[in-house]
Amino acid sequence: VAASATRRPPAEVVAPALASRVRARACAPLALGMSLALGMLAAAGTAPLAWSQLGCGARPPALMNQADLTPGGRELSPRLRGGQADDGRGASAGAPVPLALGLAGLGVLVAAARRCSAAPRSVEVKAVAVPVAAREEGGDDDGGEIATRESGVVSRRVLLRGAAGVAATASGATAANAEVADDSWVQYDLNTGETLYDIDFDANDPNHGFVVGARGLFYETKDGGKRWVSRSFTNLGKGGDNISYRFQNVTVSGDDVWIIGKPALLLHSKDSGKSWKRVPLSRKLPGDPKLILAKGPGYAEMATSSGAVYTTENDGKNWKSLVKETVDATLNRVSSSGVQGASYFTGSVKSIQRSPKGTYLAVAQRGNFYLTYAPGEARWVPHNRVSARRIQAMGFRDASNNEKADGVWMSLNGGYLTACDKDGFQEFESDTKSLFSNAAIRTGGIGIIDLAFRTPIEGWAVGGSGVMYISKDAGKTWQFDPTGRDLPCNLYNVKFFNSGKVGYMIGSNGILLRKGFEV
Repeated sequence: VAASATRRPPAEVVAPALASRVRARACAPLALGMSLALGMLAAAGTAPLAWSQLGCGARPPALMNQADLTPGGRELSPRLRGGQADDGRGASAGAPVPLALGLAGLGVLVAAARRCSAAPRSVEVKAVAVPVAAREEGGDDDGGEIATRESGVVSRRVLLRGAAGVAATASGATAANAEVADDSWVQYDLNTGETLYDIDFDANDPNHGFVVGARGLFYETKDGGKRWVSRSFTNLGKGGDNISYRFQNVTVSGDDVWIIGKPALLLHSKDSGKSWKRVPLSRKLPGDPKLILAKGPGYAEMATSSGAVYTTENDGKNWKSLVKETVDATLNRVSSSGVQGASYFTGSVKSIQRSPKGTYLAVAQRGNFYLTYAPGEARWVPHNRVSARRIQAMGFRDASNNEKADGVWMSLNGGYLTACDKDGFQEFESDTKSLFSNAAIRTGGIGIIDLAFRTPIEGWAVGGSGVMYISKDAGKTWQFDPTGRDLPCNLYNVKFFNSGKVGYMIGSNGILLRKGFEV
């Protein structure tokens, strides 16, 4: 429902006018007191020297006596004789009367000055231009609809330092199939310093996508990522306070949009993000929601931090479990099967990924082993890591252009990168050391946080301090990309959409990078 706007003068016109009227009324006695004081002093025949011309602490010459000055001309003390100032010229006896009136005028002047200082001061008001009209959709706070508000359009920034060429224009909506190639990654200013955690686009409409992040950050685009609209939830938490929620995962499929947050939170929209409902979560849910995938109208698949996998076909009202036991229960049975570090499992995983085939890949919280789950299986399968270095991140090698690419990649602490291009990585009690091979990459010890393949040959990796690497030989060797050399951030996520035609990198400090690829 569009919020009605009351017609009123602009803020930058109202505020100064109101302040000027307040100053005029509160400080009117100031001019009166000053005129009275100076008039009385002039009538008293005092020295014509203006008060403003005297030094700090000095007195008019009419109140000074030559005997009060040292040979150097310094004043020692004032001296009054017979109730009047001895000016050496014999001032008239009637001078004290107008002088007293002048001092009374000064009293009026001081009182008026005090009232003026206590009066409201003028405040400079700067009007903020919002290109889109504010829009709210209201609803309940407990289990009902969540109200949202549009804040404004985020403009595009220039190319990053060191990049050359001309990027796609930011004005107007460009057809997804007519994506213009960029010579380098382009940064978009989202007007925030918070961390961005996930980004997703509708596979049926590559122009429609969302970005989510810390402190309830929520952005939407309808032109393929060239312009982003900042949105927020007005009554997500009690009292409308939603800054404590960290949105970690977003997924889009047609009109269905799902968002996962922390503390445990699940939001759902059935009208492309125009209105939202909070999906209630059972206290008996094993772990917290970690990953969700929209698969159709009211149909979604969700995985938790404890390894539970569920599906819903009625907008989250009912959920069906796909796994018979959680990771913790599985490890209690197979800890004696040679899985190193299984006894140190903390009960949750630090990352979980899903391939287009429905296979899951998770890394233990301590990074001492990884787990896999295949559709139709009853439980997760644990696997040893390839070396003594702990696992930092893992992911599938599936190409974004839908070409066949098997296997997984694994990054280790210290900036090491390994990969497996076979399906044996998910077999129980498999020898992972023989399946994974090290990639040639020079990271200087900076860890690789995420990696994605645009094609089976071309891959991009990101990590701390804004580092980027590109591989054009299926991940065997990696070259440093200087585009993000000066980025003050860590890059946490890299994704490709629209069959590999466009890619995104997101991270801390509100950094969002976009690049169109020539297909």
